[in-house]
Amino acid sequence: MPSQDINQKPRTIFELFCVFSLITLQGFGGVISIMQRHLVEQRKWFSQAEFLEMFALSQVLPGPNVCNLALMIGDRFFGTRGALVALSGIIILPMFVILTLAGSYDQIAAGSHVAGAIKGMSVVAVGMTFGTALRLLSGIQTNIVGRVIPTLVVLLVFYLVGCLRIPIFWVILFCGGGSFFWARRSLKNRRVVKEI
Repeated sequence: MPSQDINQKPRTIFELFCVFSLITLQGFGGVISIMQRHLVEQRKWFSQAEFLEMFALSQVLPGPNVCNLALMIGDRFFGTRGALVALSGIIILPMFVILTLAGSYDQIAAGSHVAGAIKGMSVVAVGMTFGTALRLLSGIQTNIVGRVIPTLVVLLVFYLVGCLRIPIFWVILFCGGGSFFWARRSLKNRRVVKEI
């Protein structure tokens, strides 16, 4: 019987491609929650904490965070080849779906059913994003700086971006930079305590 431990890995590079293709074909309005479910809960390629760390890094790197995450995951398992295959899995099949829909959009856009479907999907996308945020918050429990500081940072980011409409670049620079230095200080303090 196969082990159900965390940190299993894809058996082949083709499996990596298929998993990322499947993830993106299920993702309307964002695939992070689907990616988390597939890679952490079902396939157990990562622990929740590992996924959260990679997700956080993918957020601050330039480019689409899902593509950044695919590149990191593919590289971890199969090097540069894996990074390219995972990115291809994220892009290729959805590209064909979008091109097909774009080609027929003018013919079907006038229908009231289409407008209703698009409005319904936007509500689902917001719900999925909120659900993902709640699921990822469980990683705060093992955070080096505790639970209070990350929770306050989340609320501050929400307020700065959502209410004050401050550009995300400045929010990442301020909140991300502050969080980085706070975590670094906490790690140094932990090392000092261990040495004593």
